[in-house]
Amino acid sequence: MIPSRKEEMSDRLLAVASLIPKSDLVVDVGSDHGKMGAWCIQNGICESLIATDIHEAPCKRTESFLRAMGLAAKSQVKMTDGLCGVTLKENTSVVIAGMGGLEIRKILTSALQSSGIPKGTCFVLQPQRSYYELRSFLSSEGFTIREEKIEIERGHFYVVIQCFFEGTPYSLSDAQLFFGPFILKEKPEHYEEYMTHQKAVMQKQALGNPMCVEILKNWEEWT
Repeated sequence: MIPSRKEEMSDRLLAVASLIPKSDLVVDVGSDHGKMGAWCIQNGICESLIATDIHEAPCKRTESFLRAMGLAAKSQVKMTDGLCGVTLKENTSVVIAGMGGLEIRKILTSALQSSGIPKGTCFVLQPQRSYYELRSFLSSEGFTIREEKIEIERGHFYVVIQCFFEGTPYSLSDAQLFFGPFILKEKPEHYEEYMTHQKAVMQKQALGNPMCVEILKNWEEWT
């Protein structure tokens, strides 16, 4: 018996999963327990899965879970750092969730410098922090942001970014880098609560960050 989606996936992970397009292959980086990959196969999002983690224990946990779900034949677990040793092909989606934005940036930088990233590859990213730095990297390296979501789980805000590697750099304003270009434009679910929270965070950061001061001066423009 396959457990229900709610039993197997938190609201945060469901928000991540909702932005994964139908693909031949999903690569789940830092898979931890394998639930995301299992959900993708069970719900017809992908035909096959590669789950990676840098540590042995999560890899074994993922292997056991996928085997228990009857998905061992459609999945592969690699103990590796990020995307090292993973060849990205056409119609592949990469999920990197639950890491800091700087760590995600490091993984993507390594992939660009080593095996390369095919144009059109989808990345679904859920950084825990350092949104500004991550979006700055994405825009400068040509990862086109196409959608963003806000999720609230146990009193914490999470942002999910869907982007596609096109290789053409583009510019974002400081406010777009902080809050997200599609979050500001589309005002998705939880927008008002998220912006209230972000304003409080930015007011603290403004003590040592002139950029935050400038954004706060024009706060009405975003709300």
